[in-house]
Amino acid sequence: MGVRVANRVIAGVLALSLLMLMPVGEAEARYPGGMGIGVGTATKASGLSLKFPAGPSAFQVTAGCRSSSCSGVAAAFDFLASMPPLVTGEPVQLAWNLGGGVAVGVGDDHLGLAGAFVMGLEVAFQPVPLELVFEWRPNLRVIPDISGPSFSSFGGHFRIYF
Repeated sequence: MGVRVANRVIAGVLALSLLMLMPVGEAEARYPGGMGIGVGTATKASGLSLKFPAGPSAFQVTAGCRSSSCSGVAAAFDFLASMPPLVTGEPVQLAWNLGGGVAVGVGDDHLGLAGAFVMGLEVAFQPVPLELVFEWRPNLRVIPDISGPSFSSFGGHFRIYF
Protein backbone atom coordinates (compact mmCIF):
# COMPACT_ATOMS: atom_id res chain seq x y z
CA MET A 1 0.00 0.00 0.00
CA GLY A 2 2.75 2.49 0.97
CA VAL A 3 4.76 1.85 -2.20
CA ARG A 4 1.70 2.55 -4.41
CA VAL A 5 1.11 5.87 -2.64
CA ALA A 6 4.78 6.79 -3.02
CA ASN A 7 4.69 5.94 -6.75
CA ARG A 8 1.61 8.13 -7.23
CA VAL A 9 3.22 11.03 -5.38
CA ILE A 10 6.40 10.68 -7.46
CA ALA A 11 4.33 10.63 -10.68
CA GLY A 12 2.47 13.74 -9.51
CA VAL A 13 5.70 15.58 -8.69
CA LEU A 14 7.12 14.69 -12.12
CA ALA A 15 3.95 15.91 -13.86
CA LEU A 16 4.06 19.14 -11.86
CA SER A 17 7.73 19.60 -12.74
CA LEU A 18 6.89 19.30 -16.44
CA LEU A 19 4.10 21.86 -16.05
CA MET A 20 6.51 24.26 -14.38
CA LEU A 21 8.83 24.08 -17.40
CA MET A 22 6.09 25.60 -19.55
CA PRO A 23 6.10 29.38 -20.03
CA VAL A 24 3.97 31.13 -17.44
CA GLY A 25 2.82 34.00 -19.65
CA GLU A 26 2.38 37.22 -17.73
CA ALA A 27 4.28 36.11 -14.64
CA GLU A 28 7.16 38.34 -13.74
CA ALA A 29 9.46 39.09 -10.85
CA ARG A 30 7.23 40.95 -8.40
CA TYR A 31 9.91 42.48 -6.24
CA PRO A 32 12.53 45.06 -7.03
CA GLY A 33 16.06 44.39 -5.92
CA GLY A 34 17.40 41.16 -4.59
CA MET A 35 16.40 38.69 -1.95
CA GLY A 36 13.63 38.66 0.61
CA ILE A 37 14.39 37.92 4.26
CA GLY A 38 12.00 37.33 7.13
CA VAL A 39 10.30 34.64 9.18
CA GLY A 40 8.27 31.68 8.02
CA THR A 41 7.00 28.16 8.39
CA ALA A 42 7.41 25.45 5.75
CA THR A 43 7.33 21.64 5.68
CA LYS A 44 9.01 20.50 8.93
CA ALA A 45 10.87 23.84 9.42
CA SER A 46 10.09 27.16 11.12
CA GLY A 47 12.37 30.15 11.49
CA LEU A 48 14.41 32.20 9.04
CA SER A 49 12.76 32.56 5.61
CA LEU A 50 14.74 33.55 2.52
CA LYS A 51 13.43 34.00 -1.03
CA PHE A 52 15.63 34.49 -4.07
CA PRO A 53 13.63 35.71 -7.11
CA ALA A 54 14.90 34.42 -10.46
CA GLY A 55 12.77 35.92 -13.24
CA PRO A 56 9.33 34.27 -13.25
CA SER A 57 10.42 31.80 -10.58
CA ALA A 58 12.07 31.83 -7.17
CA PHE A 59 14.02 29.69 -4.74
CA GLN A 60 12.79 29.65 -1.15
CA VAL A 61 14.68 28.42 1.91
CA THR A 62 13.23 28.11 5.42
CA ALA A 63 15.54 27.04 8.24
CA GLY A 64 15.32 26.79 11.99
CA CYS A 65 13.32 24.65 14.39
CA ARG A 66 12.00 21.21 13.49
CA SER A 67 8.27 21.08 14.32
CA SER A 68 6.36 23.51 16.52
CA SER A 69 8.03 22.15 19.67
CA CYS A 70 11.54 22.89 18.30
CA SER A 71 12.64 19.30 18.89
CA GLY A 72 15.60 19.66 16.55
CA VAL A 73 16.75 21.60 13.50
CA ALA A 74 15.30 21.53 9.99
CA ALA A 75 15.46 23.20 6.62
CA ALA A 76 13.06 23.28 3.67
CA PHE A 77 14.14 24.04 0.10
CA ASP A 78 11.49 24.99 -2.49
CA PHE A 79 11.39 25.94 -6.16
CA LEU A 80 8.42 28.21 -6.93
CA ALA A 81 6.99 29.26 -10.30
CA SER A 82 5.24 32.62 -10.16
CA MET A 83 1.83 32.56 -11.82
CA PRO A 84 0.08 35.60 -13.34
CA PRO A 85 -1.20 38.05 -10.70
CA LEU A 86 -4.81 37.67 -9.60
CA VAL A 87 -5.21 41.36 -8.71
CA THR A 88 -2.82 44.17 -9.56
CA GLY A 89 -3.16 47.60 -8.05
CA GLU A 90 -1.73 50.12 -5.66
CA PRO A 91 -0.70 49.54 -2.98
CA VAL A 92 -1.29 45.76 -2.96
CA GLN A 93 -0.80 43.01 -5.52
CA LEU A 94 -2.41 39.61 -5.00
CA ALA A 95 -0.62 36.77 -6.80
CA TRP A 96 0.00 33.04 -6.50
CA ASN A 97 2.70 30.47 -7.07
CA LEU A 98 3.13 26.73 -7.57
CA GLY A 99 6.14 24.64 -6.75
CA GLY A 100 7.69 21.80 -4.92
CA GLY A 101 10.51 21.06 -2.58
CA VAL A 102 12.16 18.92 0.03
CA ALA A 103 12.59 19.24 3.77
CA VAL A 104 15.19 17.66 5.99
CA GLY A 105 15.25 17.64 9.78
CA VAL A 106 17.29 16.17 12.59
CA GLY A 107 15.97 15.62 16.09
CA ASP A 108 14.64 13.05 18.54
CA ASP A 109 17.57 10.81 17.60
CA HIS A 110 16.60 10.43 13.94
CA LEU A 111 16.80 12.05 10.53
CA GLY A 112 13.63 13.02 8.70
CA LEU A 113 13.10 13.73 4.99
CA ALA A 114 9.91 14.80 3.21
CA GLY A 115 8.85 15.99 -0.22
CA ALA A 116 6.18 18.66 -0.64
CA PHE A 117 3.97 20.31 -3.24
CA VAL A 118 3.54 24.06 -2.63
CA MET A 119 0.66 26.33 -3.65
CA GLY A 120 1.01 29.86 -2.29
CA LEU A 121 -1.10 33.00 -2.16
CA GLU A 122 1.14 36.09 -2.11
CA VAL A 123 0.16 39.54 -0.89
CA ALA A 124 2.83 41.99 -2.07
CA PHE A 125 2.81 45.54 -0.76
CA GLN A 126 4.10 47.74 -3.58
CA PRO A 127 5.33 50.99 -1.99
CA VAL A 128 7.31 49.10 0.66
CA PRO A 129 8.85 45.82 -0.54
CA LEU A 130 6.96 43.57 1.91
CA GLU A 131 5.44 40.17 1.19
CA LEU A 132 2.94 38.11 3.16
CA VAL A 133 2.47 34.53 1.90
CA PHE A 134 0.00 31.79 2.84
CA GLU A 135 0.86 28.29 1.58
CA TRP A 136 -0.84 24.93 1.27
CA ARG A 137 1.91 22.30 1.51
CA PRO A 138 0.71 18.70 1.08
CA ASN A 139 3.67 16.45 1.74
CA LEU A 140 4.95 12.91 1.96
CA ARG A 141 7.46 11.83 4.60
CA VAL A 142 9.95 9.32 3.20
CA ILE A 143 12.54 8.99 6.00
CA PRO A 144 12.56 7.43 8.63
CA ASP A 145 9.59 5.64 7.06
CA ILE A 146 7.05 6.36 4.33
CA SER A 147 4.14 8.18 5.91
CA GLY A 148 1.32 10.12 4.36
CA PRO A 149 0.57 11.81 2.22
CA SER A 150 -0.54 14.65 4.50
CA PHE A 151 -2.93 17.11 2.87
CA SER A 152 -3.44 19.27 5.96
CA SER A 153 -0.06 21.00 6.07
CA PHE A 154 0.10 24.78 5.78
CA GLY A 155 2.82 27.39 5.97
CA GLY A 156 3.35 31.10 5.79
CA HIS A 157 6.05 33.73 5.42
CA PHE A 158 6.53 37.43 6.11
CA ARG A 159 9.49 39.00 4.29
CA ILE A 160 11.04 42.32 3.36
CA TYR A 161 13.07 42.65 0.14
CA PHE A 162 16.48 44.27 -0.24
